[in-house]
Amino acid sequence: MLGAVGTAGAASVAGCGFQAPTAEEESPAESPTERVARLDRYPRILVGSVGDLGDGDVETFEYPLEGTRNFLTRIEGEAWDGVGSDGDIVAYNGLCTHMGCSVEGLVDPGQEMAGPCSCHYTTFDLSKGGMVVSGAATTDLPQVRLDVEDGDIYATGIDGLVYGYRNNLRDGTPIEAAAEE
Repeated sequence: MLGAVGTAGAASVAGCGFQAPTAEEESPAESPTERVARLDRYPRILVGSVGDLGDGDVETFEYPLEGTRNFLTRIEGEAWDGVGSDGDIVAYNGLCTHMGCSVEGLVDPGQEMAGPCSCHYTTFDLSKGGMVVSGAATTDLPQVRLDVEDGDIYATGIDGLVYGYRNNLRDGTPIEAAAEE
């Protein structure tokens, strides 16, 4: 009896064959995975100049979407992911990761800190990837990836999710990529 069931099952499966696409059928121009990869590329945007950024300066810029505020600064010492000849230039998103209050005006490059946030007193260490030092936030400050080329500083991506966004690149109007010369 079991032999008969096994043979009948094999015959049923054999009858359900897979039909390969014919030459007339076209494959999609772009797969969903390729589309997501294309949409999720961060632009390369000029955000400053090494020569113009003095010790303790804090510059603000929008990236990667219009209205997404970030700050660029030269801190006192070397940072984990700092750029420039001394590794002391860093950039971070300006919103606290706890409740989205602004910390961009609370940057102290001499102390290598951002904060304390005026809402719940979170402080972030700018020399250690925006790590939470104290306060209510449980997530580090999103760090803007930077490249330096011929003295110009470019934003090339963000490590971490910006507060209030479900995707750093899709919830607003993208900043146009800098023209390469």
